[in-house]
Amino acid sequence: MELKSFDILEKRINDFLELKRLTKKNAKGIAHANSLIASGDVIRPESWKRPTAEMENAYIEENGYEKYALWFLGVDPELDKDTKGHYGYIYTSDFKTVDRRGLSAIRQYSAQNNMTSIYAAAGKMIEAIDGKE
Repeated sequence: MELKSFDILEKRINDFLELKRLTKKNAKGIAHANSLIASGDVIRPESWKRPTAEMENAYIEENGYEKYALWFLGVDPELDKDTKGHYGYIYTSDFKTVDRRGLSAIRQYSAQNNMTSIYAAAGKMIEAIDGKE
């Protein structure tokens, strides 16, 4: 039980640090998300649950960082592109679809961190998804 609590705490700290570092929007990630939305590859779960570290590692091992980058709306240009720390504001929970709840979380976090370009991009995506209903 103690280990699980530590894992949760570590994840929350890492999420917080990720949000503070990001300074630039990821144009390729935004284009990929918009393409998925246009083709209807969207899920609308009850709650947001980002991929686990294990899922991310498996995806990177199978597909590489170039494809991994497509699932994020933000980047930290100060960090190496071949590290997970370079990317942030993930919008998928399964590396197959856009997660509507993930975009809502991005809106909240980007607003808190003055990332207006990411906030606006996520907002346009939500409008596109909701307009298809």
